[in-house]
Amino acid sequence: MNLYLIRHSIAEKPSLSKSDLNRELTSEGINLMIRGGKFLRTIAPDLGLILSSPYKRAFQTAEIIAESFDNKVKLIKENNLSAGCSTSTLIDVLSLYEEHNIAIIGHQPDISNHISNLISNDNINLIIKPATISKISFEAKIGFNKGVLEILIPSEVIY
Repeated sequence: MNLYLIRHSIAEKPSLSKSDLNRELTSEGINLMIRGGKFLRTIAPDLGLILSSPYKRAFQTAEIIAESFDNKVKLIKENNLSAGCSTSTLIDVLSLYEEHNIAIIGHQPDISNHISNLISNDNINLIIKPATISKISFEAKIGFNKGVLEILIPSEVIY
């Protein structure tokens, strides 16, 4: 299995007038993710499924990625991937699907925690910027410390 863990792109700043759940991508975030989506299509042409947090900024990121694949990739809003999702919950969610190439759109610090937990027994201290794309491959079943980190690249370096 190839798992692509992607942090949502740049979003509006938190405010008292809008709930965190409804914060949207900024125009900069949209443009950044369009480039990121094109890059993802080059490294994951066989992407079969996108699972997204239900938060608006995450789902908007997922929609941009789906558009990069001409909307030929199944896109599912997964409530269990909300901010604060544990790696155990992520593994449980992934066990429900048979696709070999899956993208997860989530939040920080969840994405960095997932990467750390899936590739190491030690706590790896990562700070994942918005729109960063990572790829973890698994020879067999997904699990703690069973993956190999192959890609970790912020979208702003993609031209």
